[in-house]
Amino acid sequence: MPPSREHVGVDLLRAVLDQSPVAMIVTDASGVVLLMNQEAEHLLARDHDSLAGVAVESLLPERLRGERALRPGASGRDEVSLPALRGDGVEVSLSWRVQRVQGGAYLTYVIAPTPGPEASDERFEAAVESAPSAMIMIDRDGVIQLVNRETERLFGATREQLVGMSLDKLVPERMRSGHAHMRAGYFEAPSMRRMGSGRELFARRLDGTEMPVEIALNPIRAGGQTFVLASIVDISARREAERAQREREERDRQRQKLESVGTLAGGIAHDFNNVLGGIVGYTELVQRALPEADPSQADLQQVLRAADRGRQLVQRILMFSRQRDAARHPLPLDRTVHEVLDLLRATLPSRIELRCTIDARTPVILCDETELHQVLLNLATNASHAMEEGGKLEVEVAPYVVNAEFAARHENLKPGPHARLTVIDNGHGMSPEVRERVFEPFFTTKAPGKGSGLGLSVIHGIVQSLGGAIELWSEPGVGTRIDLLFPAVAESVEVSTVSATGAPAPGALHVLLVEDEPALASMEKRQLESLGYRVTAHTSSVQALEAFRAAPATFDLLVTDNNMPRLTGLQLAQELLAMRPDLPILMVSGIAETSDIDRLAEIGVSGVLAKPHTARQLSEALELLLEGR
Repeated sequence: MPPSREHVGVDLLRAVLDQSPVAMIVTDASGVVLLMNQEAEHLLARDHDSLAGVAVESLLPERLRGERALRPGASGRDEVSLPALRGDGVEVSLSWRVQRVQGGAYLTYVIAPTPGPEASDERFEAAVESAPSAMIMIDRDGVIQLVNRETERLFGATREQLVGMSLDKLVPERMRSGHAHMRAGYFEAPSMRRMGSGRELFARRLDGTEMPVEIALNPIRAGGQTFVLASIVDISARREAERAQREREERDRQRQKLESVGTLAGGIAHDFNNVLGGIVGYTELVQRALPEADPSQADLQQVLRAADRGRQLVQRILMFSRQRDAARHPLPLDRTVHEVLDLLRATLPSRIELRCTIDARTPVILCDETELHQVLLNLATNASHAMEEGGKLEVEVAPYVVNAEFAARHENLKPGPHARLTVIDNGHGMSPEVRERVFEPFFTTKAPGKGSGLGLSVIHGIVQSLGGAIELWSEPGVGTRIDLLFPAVAESVEVSTVSATGAPAPGALHVLLVEDEPALASMEKRQLESLGYRVTAHTSSVQALEAFRAAPATFDLLVTDNNMPRLTGLQLAQELLAMRPDLPILMVSGIAETSDIDRLAEIGVSGVLAKPHTARQLSEALELLLEGR
């Protein structure tokens, strides 16, 4: 029986399609496959019979089916790029050009491979190899397929070690449990994105060390499969820079806080000095007016002792506020440390063991001995308070060379030789919260009345003013270690002494006294008169200047306060010295700006006496002032 016309037409059409060099598929209007040519069979690794009567969407991976992705658009033709599933199960990237035939009764599909990573493997690998960041390509199972040179450097492993390894080995152990689940979720909906948004990510080198990283993920198609190309950047240097910046900002905030409180403390100290000056001066005047055997003498002596304790507190405040410079000179640490330790052995409870280690090679530093006494006593006292039940207190003195890296962590420190003073205790230690605030002024963990909170802040101020630095380590229940670093002095400086030539008798001398506080002016006038001087007192520096101009030759010396309205003591001294360059001047002040102190010798001011002072201290200062006259 001869074939029907319909069968002849189908066979003829298929023969014609087989001659086409491009792969083609013909379906009916609903997308059911009717014909496919040999080129299509070869491209898809399927034969015609296996697809006849099957929907063309079945050629797509299952995740893309049912979306009418291969149907033509409103224009009647369309072109899309979608992967196809070959008969051997391999996905291949294809271009699908769809067109309606005979008004939509049939659909023709012209399919062709699209260029992908598999079509340009060499160019792809070259791009990955030249990337500045570490690049790792993994498959769905997390097996590493490709790495570049930077990956080898970053993870400390060779390419041969890494390729074929599970990516989990490059993930810290504490993070591995959920890694496989997150990877599977990513492959379900792959997209370009950063990994771990809002979380800190860490990678593990083959030697077990960890590093903070940033990771960007990029899905790619290669060989019909989906892979993930991860770009990994080590951000350790950035984290360190951010940490250093935070520390600098914190130091700046701390310095500003100390400066603000210091300015306030300095102002309070000035007023307090004037109060103490009056107490000391008038108490001494009363003592002199009473017989030595008078019972009130003992009470008045207690007043002077209390005033002296107040004076010491003011000195600490002034030192903290950096408005009083100590007389610093080259000083070996060992001598002062031995003196303080001798005092400590007599005062520390017997349940505290005191040990001392001094390296004879420790360099000399530029310091005031009183400052160093105060520093070591404060540290030792705090340590003993941390060991109320007993313990061990160690003091160490040793040379220390500061390198550039260490110096960069401390604002005032410079590289070079230093002396290191270390105080260690095994007391109760400090919590992180206490460590952060321990150098703040007036901060204390002691009970009310047991401490002022100024000790460590004063130490901080002294060490900073010496160009040194403080390192603090403390752990609750373990103890505390404090290292103080002081710059070494290059050469010892010989301190010359001036021999006394004898001061003139006070009775022959006329003193111009200037003090803007009336009570202090009256008290100091009586002190000077009790010492045998003739005194003209003024509470106005302007009036004192006018009196001196009227008779400059009648005055033998000037005793003046510094902080006065309209005309300061320094300005008054300059005016008087312009008229009498040989005039001896004693500056009496509770506080003086550093810039003013530096100018005293330049303009000819002969001496400085701090408030509050006793009559004896005033007498000694005047005798010293007049020795070289």
